[in-house]
Amino acid sequence: METVHGHPDEPGFTLRTEGPHDGELVARVTGTLDSAHGPEFQAALVAALRGTPERLVVDLSEVTFFGSAGVTALVWVSEHPEAAGKRVRVVATSRIVTGPLEMTGLLLRLDVSGMPAESVPPADPTGPAVPPD
Repeated sequence: METVHGHPDEPGFTLRTEGPHDGELVARVTGTLDSAHGPEFQAALVAALRGTPERLVVDLSEVTFFGSAGVTALVWVSEHPEAAGKRVRVVATSRIVTGPLEMTGLLLRLDVSGMPAESVPPADPTGPAVPPD
């Protein structure tokens, strides 16, 4: 298990890794993911990605703030060259995380599980913005 912290002088995030077990490494994230912590979060995710043989699970169920830096980091790690041949799955159990993922369309692009019912993406995301007359 490895623990990574954001800036020591600011409230931030903690990332603890568990595994790998059965090809899967779990990265449990707690705290705040805002613009001050984006580079550290990206670096911690890439380190976790390097440590998994098949699948990285990013558990965000204990995140208290999820800003654009968190969204960017998830996209970045899922498209990182070291992700080739590996899967990245996100566990998001609150609207704190699923709201920004939904607004950016990432609920449809990323493998997200654990979502509250109100966060399930629409069946046809390309449908009209305004219902037809």
